[in-house]
Amino acid sequence: MPRTNHLLVLLLVMLGLVLAGCGKQSGGLPTTYGKRSGNAGASVNGTKVLSEMFRSAGYWVKSYSVVSPSLLKNDVIVWVPESFEGPNYEFQQVILNWLAEKDGRTFIYIGRDFDASVQYWEEAIQKVPPEQKLDTMRQRSLAIQDFDELRNFIAEEEDYYFFKTERDAPRRVAKSLRGPWAKDIDASKTNIVLRTRILPATTDALYEGYDTLDSDEPPVYAVEDIDVLLSSRGEAIVTRMGSDYSDSQLILVTNGSFLLNLPLVNPEHRKLAAKLVNQCDRDSYSPETVAFLETGDYVDIRRADDTTDATSGWEWLSKWPLNLVGLQMAWWMIVLCFALYPIFGRPKQLPAAETSDFKKHIDSVGDLLEATDDHAYAQLRLQQYQQIMKGDAVYRRSKTRRGEGK
Repeated sequence: MPRTNHLLVLLLVMLGLVLAGCGKQSGGLPTTYGKRSGNAGASVNGTKVLSEMFRSAGYWVKSYSVVSPSLLKNDVIVWVPESFEGPNYEFQQVILNWLAEKDGRTFIYIGRDFDASVQYWEEAIQKVPPEQKLDTMRQRSLAIQDFDELRNFIAEEEDYYFFKTERDAPRRVAKSLRGPWAKDIDASKTNIVLRTRILPATTDALYEGYDTLDSDEPPVYAVEDIDVLLSSRGEAIVTRMGSDYSDSQLILVTNGSFLLNLPLVNPEHRKLAAKLVNQCDRDSYSPETVAFLETGDYVDIRRADDTTDATSGWEWLSKWPLNLVGLQMAWWMIVLCFALYPIFGRPKQLPAAETSDFKKHIDSVGDLLEATDDHAYAQLRLQQYQQIMKGDAVYRRSKTRRGEGK
């Protein structure tokens, strides 16, 4: 199947989530956040569609759950954390060093402050029959309640070096769009929801306290240029922090309200996602690999490489009890194959069985006589044979009548 057709099928499936199944309990709606593989890839909060857009553009795409040397070999890293927290100090140093290590690299951060399940139930209210509308409204309220409970753990204000966050900004929808990415985008048809305000750092803030003579200082010069690619009423939605010298860049996206699976059903959102994919293709460099970093409450940074951090789709074989039962079954299947289908050397042609061997006839008659378990009868049959061969009269075995003795 061509890649473009494969992407179209994915989008139709996501559209079916909105048009069909409305009014079901929220327990049946997959809402896992920030995953692209396995069952979580079909979640309304998944990144399967975005990853397929990268794949359709010619990139090799993998998923990682930890920061390891194998992850840092990729040209593009898309970080979609499930946590509302940004990068800690250690991860900030890893990002800067990775960007400075090789030209043409791109690190994409997608903020967490969005839940597509709320959008799902909002759209479902307009499509369900009247008798299901009350239950759908209840599901929407539950989704909002669950998401607000998660947001309560966000710090009111936080500084993550590359950007600062303000939690208590009111919920708002971007009605107008500005910036290079706003070209050919109909803002009235988009549905970009903004919650936590992300304020990109300024150049002065990046270099504050920076000692150019200290060789141990992180390479801040990798993100010294700051450009707002998409904004609404002066608020940055997508920001590029990069260097014209190395052509490496860090892209900050406020949240996934136009990049997750369900929002990408919207054609205008797909245009914005395509601009994000194209932004990774630099003028002087052609990246080939994209890594989706899928983390939970914290970022696990490993100095030694871990060959199991990249998910291939066969991880379920390493989970209990399949890891125990599966290995035993595989071992027995191998033994069975060797037992049923062994061929050692060239096959030989066995000699054909002879049908004219009189000895076999004698053996068969002997077996039949032995099966009767009657010695007298066997002797009589032998005498009859001898009489026939000598030409004498044939004697028959007398039958014992009922009531008479033998």
